[in-house]
Amino acid sequence: MRGSSMPDIGAKNELVVLDAIRSAPEGSSQSEVVRRSGLSRQAVSLITRRLMERGLVETDGTLSAGRGKPRTVLRVVPSSLLAAGVHLDPTGITLVIVDLGANVVAEKALGPPGSDPDAGVARIAAGLEELLATMYEDGWRTPGGQSAREALLGIGVAAPGGLDWRRGVLVDPPWMPDWWDTPLVEMLSRATGRTALLDKDTNAALAAEIWAGERLSEQTLLYVYVSVGVGSAVSSAGRVQRGSTTQAGEIGHLPTGLDGPVCGCGRRACLSTFTDVHAMLHRIDAAKSAADGSAGNSDWREAAGAAAEIDVDELSSASLEADGERLDALLAAATSGDRLAARIAQEHGTALGEALRTLIGIHDPHRVIIGGPYWRALEPFAMPQVLERALQGSGGRRGVTISSSAFGDDVGAIGAATLYLGRELSPTVR
Repeated sequence: MRGSSMPDIGAKNELVVLDAIRSAPEGSSQSEVVRRSGLSRQAVSLITRRLMERGLVETDGTLSAGRGKPRTVLRVVPSSLLAAGVHLDPTGITLVIVDLGANVVAEKALGPPGSDPDAGVARIAAGLEELLATMYEDGWRTPGGQSAREALLGIGVAAPGGLDWRRGVLVDPPWMPDWWDTPLVEMLSRATGRTALLDKDTNAALAAEIWAGERLSEQTLLYVYVSVGVGSAVSSAGRVQRGSTTQAGEIGHLPTGLDGPVCGCGRRACLSTFTDVHAMLHRIDAAKSAADGSAGNSDWREAAGAAAEIDVDELSSASLEADGERLDALLAAATSGDRLAARIAQEHGTALGEALRTLIGIHDPHRVIIGGPYWRALEPFAMPQVLERALQGSGGRRGVTISSSAFGDDVGAIGAATLYLGRELSPTVR
């Protein structure tokens, strides 16, 4: 993002300079900021001085690049500002407070959302107050002496679609029927006295990668979010593409071309028939039933249990939590050498790789990042198949990089907080 030297948009230029410094975690010189921002050296110097006076930027030694005067290193002060992030997931609510570097400075798990949105929002508000109070008691302060309460900019919320991010309303999120048509942003702002925003959890996870990654805002990114189901998000030039109804990236019914069952949508071998957690558990239950307890699977049989004939769209948060525990058991069995459990996990990767081959052709990304709450456990079994399938044909010739996210299970909440930081501080968003 390049700025202008016009004095009437100085506030935007401040964001341009701040973003140029922030997006180089190892530090940036003033010359590099001039080059990246498009502003004059005098403008950058004046803006940098103002940012330092406000405690947002600091100097950190010098860099020597051959002949000439060593360059002063500029870095953002991560602890100068904070944002809260909430991941509203059917299996549980996660609350975090992060700094400008997307580092988690406080976090709290609040349990499943429940059937009463008013009570759920009240729990989030109380949890936030508890975290801020604890940080105050622990003596947390910004370099300028502000408390966490004073440094907190606002709250970002991530939730599964469908939702209306402009109005801040949950429309019809899956597995959360009691939260349909909930004006979540209005309710949370009223309960906390803080401004808030809402977006899909897939978009939030991608926002975390863009915010924390060096120069990622200059690339086209494809993010794949592996949770109870699989979703995706795409960004270009630092902007997440939401679509007309915030439904961009819903890839569960993308055909894989594999030999698979007929999906509820009427097509065969959709991605979700291999990657939805409930579908994976049905597949292993059916396979074990057919094998009639073959050797090497006895330890897994008790953990797997009998297949439950439940419509995925009607699953409750309790059943989703139970499915998560069964998936953990499946992957533990795979790690211990259970070949059938490993095969189910590998089929997840094969299907995901086929879907990615299509998505790479559509979006032409520089990089594909895979993350989400279940990916870390699936990765050892699924990633080899993902790479093999996704990079076949033209996918391999495009030079696209496929890697796993550095964030853990709480990426949705961290991403929600960075969405708010981006709204306040990113020149590509404002």
